[in-house]
Amino acid sequence: MSDFRVNFPGPFSQHDVVVDGWKVPLLHAHPGGEHDEKVMLVVDNRLALTVSVEEAERFVPFLADAIAVALGYTSHPNEDAEHEPVKLPQPRPVRTHGIIATSDEIA
Repeated sequence: MSDFRVNFPGPFSQHDVVVDGWKVPLLHAHPGGEHDEKVMLVVDNRLALTVSVEEAERFVPFLADAIAVALGYTSHPNEDAEHEPVKLPQPRPVRTHGIIATSDEIA
């Protein structure tokens, strides 16, 4: 088994991104560079970032957690997870209202 947590199965027109044996949703990759030392990460088919493979090794697990949280999970599963993650109830956004001073005095 590889020493890396992140791998890029393929080749396809795009590569899936896998962290700790779990595919990262909404994320795919395109290896690049003369010796595939760079990888372009594409989020939601809209945003792209090209980084070195070493940078991806540090950044992609964080991005996987961020995507999982945005989708309503607590985090991206780790390699010890045996079952698919379960969505937990999450707080919903609440609109706030600004407060303005009603006098010239500063409290």
